[in-house]
Amino acid sequence: MPRPKTISDEDVLSAALEVLASKGPNFTLAELAAHVGLSRATLIQRFGDRDAIVLRMAQHEVEVTRQWLATLPVESGNDALWRFLETIVRSMGSGEGFSARVTVAAMEAADPQLRRLAGQRYALVQEAIAARLPAGRERVTIAGHLHTVIAGASMQWVASDGETPLPDFILDRLGWTMRKLDLLA
Repeated sequence: MPRPKTISDEDVLSAALEVLASKGPNFTLAELAAHVGLSRATLIQRFGDRDAIVLRMAQHEVEVTRQWLATLPVESGNDALWRFLETIVRSMGSGEGFSARVTVAAMEAADPQLRRLAGQRYALVQEAIAARLPAGRERVTIAGHLHTVIAGASMQWVASDGETPLPDFILDRLGWTMRKLDLLA
């Protein structure tokens, strides 16, 4: 009879993201094992190798994104759209730990499986944005552009002095874009 798991797979995957942030994309199973309090052998038994853990992290992020978006109300109209976008942006935190997101993006760009999963995650967000756009607009196109502003502004923030918190930096640029699209007063 197998021993019960004292640490869930989800906890291991969350810890792997923390180790990725602190150690970089070449983190080892030994580093992850030490961080999470399991043996390296246990990680291998449960997940396989490091690349399998990275893939599971990406799959987990798609599912977590799907579940989180499903909890948010679907309301249309400009004010509701802004509230939704603000919720998305503020969920990114104030910027601490954002280096892990940049590392993940670099890994997604280099690995076809990770890129495909990133595409799924981005599609979920863009579909959620489109669902909240006013009727009669080019919903899919506008949603893609608004998501691009969020992603692009987050990368610009990385190159900034960091004095402005990440959400404020992004929302400033997103608000400007929405005003130009007559989506925000």
